[in-house]
Amino acid sequence: MTSAAPSAVRPAPSRLTYREIGVLFLPLALTSTMMSVSVPVINAGLARHPAAEANLAVFGLAFSLSIFLESPVFALQQAVVAWYGGTGPFRPLVMFSLAVGLVVMALEAAVAFSPVAPFLFHRLVGAPDSLIPGCVTALRVSILFPPMVAVRLAFQGVLVSRRNGAPIAWGTGMRLAFLTVLVLVVCPRLPYPAPASSMAALAVAVFVETFLVARFAVRTPAREPVPSPAQEAGRRLGGRLRFLLPLAGTMALGTLTNPLINAVISRAPDPETGLAVYAVVSSLLWFMASPSLRYSAVTIALGTTPANLKRLGSFLWRFVGGVSVLVLVVTLTPIARTVLEGWIGLSPELAARARLPLALLSLQPLVAGFIAYNQGLLTRSARTGWVGIGSLSRVVAILGLGVVGLELQLRGGLLGGLLLGAAFVAELAALLLLRRRERRVPAGAAPA
Repeated sequence: MTSAAPSAVRPAPSRLTYREIGVLFLPLALTSTMMSVSVPVINAGLARHPAAEANLAVFGLAFSLSIFLESPVFALQQAVVAWYGGTGPFRPLVMFSLAVGLVVMALEAAVAFSPVAPFLFHRLVGAPDSLIPGCVTALRVSILFPPMVAVRLAFQGVLVSRRNGAPIAWGTGMRLAFLTVLVLVVCPRLPYPAPASSMAALAVAVFVETFLVARFAVRTPAREPVPSPAQEAGRRLGGRLRFLLPLAGTMALGTLTNPLINAVISRAPDPETGLAVYAVVSSLLWFMASPSLRYSAVTIALGTTPANLKRLGSFLWRFVGGVSVLVLVVTLTPIARTVLEGWIGLSPELAARARLPLALLSLQPLVAGFIAYNQGLLTRSARTGWVGIGSLSRVVAILGLGVVGLELQLRGGLLGGLLLGAAFVAELAALLLLRRRERRVPAGAAPA
């Protein structure tokens, strides 16, 4: 593989069109949707094994801890988009990303191959003793992910910088295809524990995706760069680390959102019912909001002028806002009952309890989109520390409102929906306040 980029092509017009935004954003949104399908595909495979209930529980526990441990690498796509202007060699950024992935891999291995892993599963997660050995085995397999995911995200960042999002969706599609074949056909025939085999199948699928994205990135023509403070921050190792660490912390705190809310719901008057209702509501809302979270990379790549930034915001209102309105209409009509009872299989009682929090959170895709938009603006300005402050406000909102909700003896499902909504609104409010402060900071001032 060579890092030599083809000669730069003519720069894009200064004013964006909705089509140009959509061409870059929609493949990324499709990628998020396909990635969210990966776990249901694995669950479908595990459900066909003997002891399906135990296997599903083991994989779910191991995967959730694995995601938290490797979450720092998730910031690399945004970072590479910000550092790489669209032309010139990108090999140093790929190698830096690989180094970050290897460090995270070493830290995850230190947890997985030590008494720390059983302690976390038993004391913090609360897994039954009978499931812990399987959880630890699956977690040990998952240490393969950080370096592969880091390299994949680096190449995805190069593709976004070069305004070519379609190969990212193609790579994720191939990953999903390989994963489906492996978990449904190959894994049931292997003489290994089903959760660990499924984790290995996911690793193989991610490797295929990484290889394809790398090939596409090398072959994609370069673009004329538009300088930004973030590019200057990424020229040296120290600058990259200072830039990346707040984003990595943001990703880690993001993965803690659901566990924190679950911890509050478990103390509500109806913990079992509340957890069940919140699990359904949150999975539906995260699924609908996940495409919007990719908008940060789009904003970093395309937000080159004030006119373009205005256009990016208008795109969110028109398209993501339209989706949110559609979700709201669904939640307020009998369609919601069909989805909750007919498709998901909830009892009428649980479906009735889920409808109110689902309606309250129907605008979540739009809120998530504007969070990503403002994160992208601050990242492009090399103010990633401020992005980290926004993520801290999410945690503070969950803990503060959680105490109030428990004092009021709110039902767990409703409380969980309120906490998730408040967490996103608090983060967006913090980011908007920080952006207002940014506009008052003199242009020559050093970024935070």
